[in-house]
Amino acid sequence: VAVSSKDAITNCHVVTDAKAIMLANATTTLKAEVVLADRSTDRCYLRVLEGELEPVSGFRDYASLAVGEVVFTIGSPKGLVNTLGHGLLSGLRRSEGDAEYIQITAPVSEGSSGGGLFDDRGNLIGVTTFTLRDSQNLNFAIAASQFWR
Repeated sequence: VAVSSKDAITNCHVVTDAKAIMLANATTTLKAEVVLADRSTDRCYLRVLEGELEPVSGFRDYASLAVGEVVFTIGSPKGLVNTLGHGLLSGLRRSEGDAEYIQITAPVSEGSSGGGLFDDRGNLIGVTTFTLRDSQNLNFAIAASQFWR
């Protein structure tokens, strides 16, 4: 998820074993590198090496979110770039280490990790990270505000 013209955020499990990191959207592919990683919370910070990203238009803090809000995911499940999904914010969860997670009903398929979770105004509210297997619609994102703490 592009957060400035040169920087992006994603999950570490998406880029940890990558030989090269390529950020792609429908029209552009840019090479990037990891500049900071917190593997214990699965947060990685990337910087493009050449070219510019188109950053998200805004952000919302975890504390401002409410159960029942409509949410949208943008990811690349199975390599299908810019796949849009929608659902509801179904829970606000904290881990034992105080990590903030957003539980959603929007689909999160394999390959969607590291994609953006947005509110109905286009603000980034999270980065999709995992789903509970053997369940239905128990999908989670790391709160975007966690990346700046």
